[in-house]
Amino acid sequence: MVRSARKLFGRYGYAQTTVESIARDAGVSPATVYAQCGGKEGLLQALMDMWTTSSLVQSIIAECAAAEPARAKLDALAKGYVAIYAESGDIIQIVTRAAAGAPAAEAFLKVADERQQHALREIVTDMRDAGLADGITVEEAVQVIFFHFRYAQFALAADEFGWGVERATRWLTERVASAILKS
Repeated sequence: MVRSARKLFGRYGYAQTTVESIARDAGVSPATVYAQCGGKEGLLQALMDMWTTSSLVQSIIAECAAAEPARAKLDALAKGYVAIYAESGDIIQIVTRAAAGAPAAEAFLKVADERQQHALREIVTDMRDAGLADGITVEEAVQVIFFHFRYAQFALAADEFGWGVERATRWLTERVASAILKS
């Protein structure tokens, strides 16, 4: 059912997708969608959880922790963002678009943002002694990274500007490095 919801939310949007259409696509009854998944809201939350709690997130945190110095940690983080966007970019778009018109989706997006910032705090705290610029706090560094590497900014540079993934990643990483790392 989650796979069907992901496909239909992506194709038609959250608001335009019905429980009935998800059930039909999944080969189950609408009652099953409600009972097992909590309807559309439950499915949207399951998608957000897939994006924000995947094993990839923990892998990125571990790769950043293992990297030295701070610039290598930032490079590993940037590479991790690219991997998350490849794996879950459609889910990020689904949840973000749904948040504009559905209070539950707005709450899910807030949870996703909080989870991302929590992971960033863990990574940046490890960077603190390894090379944050003088006067930059962990929280400020988290905010800079969160701002620059949000999916919307990444997609704007990579897709709408036509830069591609490699150039967009390199450009965003350079901006973040110049803002938060020792020179």
